[in-house]
Amino acid sequence: AADAIIDAEVSLSSRLTSAMVSSATRLKWVHSSASAVDGLLPLAQLAAANVTVTNSRGVQAIPIAEQVMGGLLMRTRRLDRTFAAQRERVWIQNELATDWPVLLHGQRMTIVGLGTIGVAIAERARAFGMHVTGVRRRTNELAPLCVDRVVGAHALHDALDGADVLVIAAPGIASTQSMIRAREIAMLNRGALLVNVARAGIVDQVAMREALQTGQLGGAILDVFEQEPLDRDDPLWTTPNVIITPHSAGFRATHWDELTALFCDNLARYRNGESLRNVVDLSAGY
Repeated sequence: AADAIIDAEVSLSSRLTSAMVSSATRLKWVHSSASAVDGLLPLAQLAAANVTVTNSRGVQAIPIAEQVMGGLLMRTRRLDRTFAAQRERVWIQNELATDWPVLLHGQRMTIVGLGTIGVAIAERARAFGMHVTGVRRRTNELAPLCVDRVVGAHALHDALDGADVLVIAAPGIASTQSMIRAREIAMLNRGALLVNVARAGIVDQVAMREALQTGQLGGAILDVFEQEPLDRDDPLWTTPNVIITPHSAGFRATHWDELTALFCDNLARYRNGESLRNVVDLSAGY
């Protein structure tokens, strides 16, 4: 890849190093195979070289949204407990009468990051009868019909106050680093569920773990971690009410077909001098 990019005008890449960009003096456009570009591409260097960057925003929205709802149902309907009991061939009907399954219907969900993934999650949450608040940077844009209200980051605390479910779907950029700390978690309803399908660093990991221990968080559905793979000795593996997936929320069999179709459409646009889809704001980082 390092040799091939030297003469390239266009690159479809999962990751580029600074040295690769420096050597690619003809490079005009990079398409990222991921939606997030933080840590995968040297954005400042690409901006200085006047290279256009596009991403695969939208390709993973539906599978991630379905996984979020699956994780929530697993926790609220106590399916994690019944699956464990099934493996042991134990009938736990009486136990579920003391640890009642609960409804998503009527609960309040706050989604931090109302991009394509966040909207896809909101659509499904609304179908379950949940009340959805979205937090995003561009509050001037028309609010999706599936969301009850949209607020900016300045109103984050208002959006968190009294929420039953907090979903992290924001980009991992400097302004979102440690956005959710102990203070923010304390604003959620006691026993709230935290779902992170974005970047681990957006949530203060120490605060999250403490909240799981005290019961302020009733559970967590985690697809991203500070260290991946997650260390085998990490206590999260055995923390009650935590569902762990291996950064796989966007996986499905047709992923590369859809990504290739998006890139080929953009390639045709590029050749014809038309506007590209999913252009990344390099100053914002997404």
